Amino acid sequence: MHANLLLRLTRRLFPGRNPLATYGDRLEGAVLALGVVAALGMVPVAAAVGSEVYAAQGARVQVEQQSRHQVDAVLVEDAPSLGGAADSEAVIETTEAVASWLLPDGTVRRGAVRAPFGAEAGTSVRVWIDRSGQVTAPPATVQGAAFTAITSALVLWGVVLGAIALLFCLVRFAHMKIRLRWWHLEWELTAREWTGR
Repeated sequence: MHANLLLRLTRRLFPGRNPLATYGDRLEGAVLALGVVAALGMVPVAAAVGSEVYAAQGARVQVEQQSRHQVDAVLVEDAPSLGGAADSEAVIETTEAVASWLLPDGTVRRGAVRAPFGAEAGTSVRVWIDRSGQVTAPPATVQGAAFTAITSALVLWGVVLGAIALLFCLVRFAHMKIRLRWWHLEWELTAREWTGR
């Protein structure tokens, strides 16, 4: 099966040896050949873009890892119960509740944190805070940076492949329309000759 697919691809890339090949077939072959070359040429480009993204994300990881840390926040009021939550909140399984936490300089900060539904006042929850003492998202990780870099490279390569495929499909569609039109005209001429006889 793979051998047949490779043979068909080779014939489409190099239709010149076929005596029945038309200019449209040669154009399709040229577009396909350029597409293969472009797809292969985009591999190092996509890898370079992924490397740049990883470097940028790595710098972000380093900054966030150094500027964010976890503290224990104590709820100062009961968290809402699950019964009064909307369906979308119930899926998340946590809700907002007011809590207080201690900063490294001894200052007490108070604000909204994520806590389990129905958690009672006095419950301790772990939260991430930034240098200003505000609750923030967890710091980025090396694994996340690598995932973002790989995804960026694959998306770029996929966009190029999609553009190449679209160009080839447009050329093939136009070629088929022209070919069918010529066949129709030739059939009309042939039919008249047969009818004349």
